[in-house]
Amino acid sequence: MNGELAKIRLDRIRSLAENCRLCPRRCGVNRTRGGTGACGAGRRAALFMEYVHWAEDADLVPAQTLYLAGCNLGCRFCQTRAERNRLPEIELTPALFRDILARGREAGAATVNVLGGEPTVNLPALLELFAETGDFPGLVWNTNLYGSSEAFELLAGVADIFLGDLKFGNPGCAAGLAGAADAGEVARERAEEIFARSPEALIVRHLVLPGHFACCARPVLEWIGRRLPGVRVSLKTIYAPPPGLAPADGLNRFLPREEAGAALELAREIGLRLTRDAPPPLPAAPGTASRPGSLPTVCEALISPEGGIYLRHITREVFEAARAAAAPRD
Repeated sequence: MNGELAKIRLDRIRSLAENCRLCPRRCGVNRTRGGTGACGAGRRAALFMEYVHWAEDADLVPAQTLYLAGCNLGCRFCQTRAERNRLPEIELTPALFRDILARGREAGAATVNVLGGEPTVNLPALLELFAETGDFPGLVWNTNLYGSSEAFELLAGVADIFLGDLKFGNPGCAAGLAGAADAGEVARERAEEIFARSPEALIVRHLVLPGHFACCARPVLEWIGRRLPGVRVSLKTIYAPPPGLAPADGLNRFLPREEAGAALELAREIGLRLTRDAPPPLPAAPGTASRPGSLPTVCEALISPEGGIYLRHITREVFEAARAAAAPRD
């Protein structure tokens, strides 16, 4: 992360925030004077969870992961909505941010992964933090890509990696699943712009949703093959239903193995450059466990009807507990 470049771009981001044009909703709120945008983000970034994550793609872990409040989409399948609704929020001050970075380094973090919510709606506050903090390695902008072209242009050279979601294959699914018919189109435009500036700075991610192979997974993967040749692709086939979905909701089920297999087979047929999942971490040596963070971490284990085990918010301690639980016993 280039702190000097963040400092140079502060004036430009403030002009976007005075009449907020950070995302396609262009709600026009004056964020510099304490106004709250349609996304729920305000003048300062607020943090609701942080920990060193061990289950992202192999190139990114271990990742000091910061979950920020505020999002401009309303995805029914959101994996962090429950935590955002029930966990306390803490203002992400420069002192807290430096402390988090220090704890991440101590725990062996290779990258700093900002997500949410959606980090782009917090861009003015984050650029100020980055400018004050100075350089640090491995900033991952973990994003739904539903942001304005101007906002993402200001991130060029500041973020080291863009981990961008390409979720929807058509406007109907985007409207029904996320409340924004243009979400897929905007995400594709931002992905092409980032790729044109720096192909290796982009990893595109597609989460295969149950019942959405033909309408979303297939067109998204085929589009990636045509328009982003050679880009790294994080294909997620481990969908687990988040809490709060109605029993009759088609997303309130685990991804069937047949649909997961079909997506992986299609990706191989197209010749996509799939990323590798990170291997489990080695057991921590005595006395090297990460120090407790400033905020609670909610770790969950879910078991599918087929017996699959899904872990959510995976720390080193969770991996080690899962390994111990799975170990054969006398």
